[in-house]
Amino acid sequence: MNLIEMIKNEMGSDVISSLSQKAGVSEDQVKTGISAGIPAVLAGILKNGVGGDSGFLGKMLSGASSLGSKPEEVLNGDQGDLLEKGKSLLGGLFGNDSEAVSGAVASSTGLSGTKSAGLLAMIVPLITGYISKLMASKGWGISDLVGKIFESKADIAAALPQGLSDSLGLANVKMPSVNIPKVEVPNVDLPKVPPVNYGVVQEPKSGSIFKWLIPLLIILLGGWWLMGKMGCNGPKVENTVGANIDSLGSTMDSATDVMKTEAEAAQVAIVGKLNEAGDFVRDLGVVIVKKLPDGKEIKVAENSVENKLIMFIEDKDKPVDKTTWFTFDRLYFEPGKSVLKAESQGQIANIDAILVAYPNVKLKIGGYTDNTGDAAVNKKISNERANVAKNELVKMGVDAKRLDAEGYGAEHPIASNETPEGRAQNRRIDIRVMEK
Repeated sequence: MNLIEMIKNEMGSDVISSLSQKAGVSEDQVKTGISAGIPAVLAGILKNGVGGDSGFLGKMLSGASSLGSKPEEVLNGDQGDLLEKGKSLLGGLFGNDSEAVSGAVASSTGLSGTKSAGLLAMIVPLITGYISKLMASKGWGISDLVGKIFESKADIAAALPQGLSDSLGLANVKMPSVNIPKVEVPNVDLPKVPPVNYGVVQEPKSGSIFKWLIPLLIILLGGWWLMGKMGCNGPKVENTVGANIDSLGSTMDSATDVMKTEAEAAQVAIVGKLNEAGDFVRDLGVVIVKKLPDGKEIKVAENSVENKLIMFIEDKDKPVDKTTWFTFDRLYFEPGKSVLKAESQGQIANIDAILVAYPNVKLKIGGYTDNTGDAAVNKKISNERANVAKNELVKMGVDAKRLDAEGYGAEHPIASNETPEGRAQNRRIDIRVMEK
């Protein structure tokens, strides 16, 4: 018996009857919706588990497992809550393909688009509940589940409504050569990290500073005590201890400056919202025309990365450092991939124009992710994305020697990873001026 049949057999006549009443459709239409919904959900899990947001899967299945041995109890709740939960799960599983999935179910059931979307939104939490129940009974983790789904990929593709396999790109999903780690949600209280001004990203962040700041203070105090023992209040004694203390003092001053800048930046929240694709769209202010030194004019927003970058380059009082980063605000990638979305080209073209107008400028490009999923995978994809952005500029004619790219994974977040909005902000590309 394959996975589809195992899950379908869990849904008794009482579940189908209850769904029929809640969705306002016939029981036959419910059965057809379930037959289309189960392979669709399995396909969504496969895509997320192999190349997408495996952290989302962990939370999704963890939430489903809270229903215990009776996932159908989800139908006893408020209809509005059930629909909202289902829509959230659909968005997380399928992203931009959610409409294609709903449309395919509508074609299968003969329902209108609205009725079909409502039925699907109610079915999905049930399916995920039964999948979680199956995992518990078999002792499977997410990696085990994804492996089992991958083994049944041909059956799933055959069971999907016509055309949906191509829409979801199921044929192109391949298992990675490494094991996907089990995702567990630890029962700890995480600190609430306020979002910071997206124009400046500090590296390293204050969390990492405190790891070495206290030991550094202890060393510094010990040095002062030692110098006192050696008679530092009398004639000045030239020795390596004094030199080291001077060096430590300079490091302390530098660390204090970084912390001060971070504290100031943390007071300004990033204004914007998530779009349907799950990308964070920032409020960039009014559009202005910026005339560059070579005479070319580009349209930018007041709070855009282009405008901030130009002001930094032209301000002679702002030296180049390793802590001043600017976040791209219109650079988006396909979920779980290193493929730029088409709407990103406008900002790439503007950065190209700025580099042409300021030929001495060199940039470092940093790639970042949120903290969901495997750290090594996040580091890899962030590095790939940073290099994709670099290569796009090189294609436009920028000398590769003027650009450097590196991925930092989930390091240096600019927002809390506790919310979808925060995670979307942390999935980003930043730039830093190395020379100007």
